[in-house]
Amino acid sequence: MTEAPRAIGLFSTLTSTGSRSIVLRMLHEIGAGHLGPVRVAFVFVNREAGESAVTDQSVALVAETGVPVIRASAVGFERDERRAAREAAREGDDMALWAWRDRFHEHVRTRIPDTDLDLLLGDMWIWGPAQCAARRGVNLHPSLPTGPLGTMWYDVVWDLIAQGAPESGVMLHRVTPDVDRGPVASWCRYSLRTPELDALWATLPADPAERSALIAEQRALRRDSEHPLFHAVRAAGFARETPLMLETVRAVAEGRLRLADGRVLDGGDRPLDGGLDLSGAVERAVEAGP
Repeated sequence: MTEAPRAIGLFSTLTSTGSRSIVLRMLHEIGAGHLGPVRVAFVFVNREAGESAVTDQSVALVAETGVPVIRASAVGFERDERRAAREAAREGDDMALWAWRDRFHEHVRTRIPDTDLDLLLGDMWIWGPAQCAARRGVNLHPSLPTGPLGTMWYDVVWDLIAQGAPESGVMLHRVTPDVDRGPVASWCRYSLRTPELDALWATLPADPAERSALIAEQRALRRDSEHPLFHAVRAAGFARETPLMLETVRAVAEGRLRLADGRVLDGGDRPLDGGLDLSGAVERAVEAGP
């Protein structure tokens, strides 16, 4: 008897054309059968109709694929309680905010089917402990498991430059309340020492103090830095983010990767400490192009 396809859930606030593109790419690749026996069970969007024109436009495009779209407003749920909880968190007490996150999950829980894997593709709301424990969610972080954690992508780039890092990577990790520190599900590595990048590394000041000053100045610009090394390092990582997510779905579909009871397991249900290394498959995808 043929095994039922693995079920995937996609979570996205769909705040931009970037998140829209990756959601639609995932739907296309899975729908076309390119990733093996897997199906998208739903796309969950935590904005209701009318809250954002960009989100509404994206939802309309997703709906054309025939995949069910589930919508529930996070910002509109217990609005006063959330406002008070956020104020308390600013004062150092985040217990009420975590409780609100768990209540939002309970509010939507019965509407969201169980899945073998949930991918967060621009989900702009932090999951509460109950949702993290109940679901098999993974989120992307633009570094190796041993690389810079808990920072925005542009800070990761400058951290790598400040360290003079010879390599970096991308990883998907289990979603936990401790942001970016859940068990690693899958990852890839790539070199930051290529002929193109070496020429850009050489443009940094040789004097350590001058180099530190330049990095601090450029870091303050956040995503708006125009330094060529910044853009080249970011481009190298960005080129591997979508391939890593696609190859991770393929690994789940083929039974090489499984998430269960907060753990990451291989095809034989053995603990996969450190996650599944997908570097080879990701590099082949990058070389093949879009």
